[in-house]
Amino acid sequence: MDYASEALVDTIPKRCSVAGILECILKEFNVYVFEKRYSVAEVLPSFPIMFIIYASCTLGTIFMILPHEQVDGTSVPIVVFKDRPTAFHAFLISIMLSFTGAFSAMLIQHRPRVERFCRVYAMASMISAISILLHTTALWGFREKAVRASMSFEGKSFDIP
Repeated sequence: MDYASEALVDTIPKRCSVAGILECILKEFNVYVFEKRYSVAEVLPSFPIMFIIYASCTLGTIFMILPHEQVDGTSVPIVVFKDRPTAFHAFLISIMLSFTGAFSAMLIQHRPRVERFCRVYAMASMISAISILLHTTALWGFREKAVRASMSFEGKSFDIP
């Protein structure tokens, strides 16, 4: 028996398992795994980041296209943020921060700590923007119901289109 066949016989029990086969393939290509670390891409896949980029662009565009009115010297959309310029500005800042964080995470993939930080603050900013939007939408819905209730006069109800 020559040296090559002896090496093959020694590795047969290792190669019977999936881990052994992968280890042989990795050694063949000079790839050595010292320890198992979870990369950021495995834990937080790119789907949330792409969703944040698309959602922030879409929400920012929609709220800039909506009709605005002047409240305290600033323009605010009439639909949801009427009489709430502070909430509108907080929403816009959250949208801008989420877009910046998601885009930075897409660009900085060779530095895992920076990428993780960008992903986390992009997700936190998007969550805060969505919570501001939902809170303001709920207040807007309750305000519309209150306006309809106050429009009733002497038992007659007036429908507001």
